[in-house]
Amino acid sequence: MTETNHTYIPPERGGKTPALWGWHTLLSLGITAAVFIVLAAYVDIEHLWQELSASNKWLLLLAGLAHYATYPVRGMRWKYSLRHLPVRCSKARFGLLVFFYNFVDNLVPAKLGDLYAGHLARINCGIRRSSALGSILFLRTLDAWVVFVLAALASWYLFKGSMPASVIWVLVIGCIFAVVATVAMLLFVLLKRKVPGWFPEAIRKMIEAFRSGMWPKPKELIPISALTVVIWILEILWIFLLVRAFNLRFNTAEIVFLTMIPLIASAFPITPAGAGVVDLTLFTCLRVIGVSSPLAVSVTVVNRFIDYWLHIFLGALTWTLRKHIGLRTWREVPPKSDSNEYIVKTFVEKEDVA
Repeated sequence: MTETNHTYIPPERGGKTPALWGWHTLLSLGITAAVFIVLAAYVDIEHLWQELSASNKWLLLLAGLAHYATYPVRGMRWKYSLRHLPVRCSKARFGLLVFFYNFVDNLVPAKLGDLYAGHLARINCGIRRSSALGSILFLRTLDAWVVFVLAALASWYLFKGSMPASVIWVLVIGCIFAVVATVAMLLFVLLKRKVPGWFPEAIRKMIEAFRSGMWPKPKELIPISALTVVIWILEILWIFLLVRAFNLRFNTAEIVFLTMIPLIASAFPITPAGAGVVDLTLFTCLRVIGVSSPLAVSVTVVNRFIDYWLHIFLGALTWTLRKHIGLRTWREVPPKSDSNEYIVKTFVEKEDVA
């Protein structure tokens, strides 16, 4: 038997694409610059430049490749989390969407890039915004627990009974984020059977769609878990290669500590991409485990360049080439010749006849 499902995507109106550069971008750039100006006051600039010049450029290249390799893997994981829905979008396309909405996260505060991800999924893959956001909540919750557990284990191993108060506070905040995300998911479990009838119909449909995207099928949990392991191996690998480029040698617990603690700090929705907060946290973590100030600043500067400035450049390039690579970012309207094909996407699923 052949079943045909139609996903309706209303045509986009308006010809202007939203500006990616504005006050939020200037705020991010300004705060990041201010942090490095403050750090520069405590180090010898000449010594700092010597450390940067002496770094192993090949290892820095490999570090960058390991970091950016996480985006296609995250895209594959996002695809698997939505396989129970009628989605016609390749894993490569999902990887591009993950890369681009994280680029937007670098431009706006409060993790608003995650909300934009729902819009990207809708106009590129025919997924309801609420369903896409539900899947993102699931994946963010999964990552929050991975980061918290690894950060806690690494910190306990390194400091045991003498853990600095600042580290304890970061771990507490990481635990709070993970618990809050989990509670949010459980609230939707409580509404599993039926959304209260007194809710407006539009709200009820939104909740149903959100819940449908939040819970992948049990059989998809195996590839999702495997891809999550790959993602965090790559994240740890890129920090390992980054510090090795400066001839720093750390044990596994120290590398995990340097990877996870700044990631928890990045969850603070104060500035875009945690600008300033993450840099100070990474610098402090390096100092705590015995790295000199000039070297710690050097590592922090290169980390910010690879993770932020390079992403800004590549993201802006992607946005510039969006029409050539078929990426819809906001309100681009397809040519009239294929508008009907875009508005109504047909998904054909073959099922065995019992």
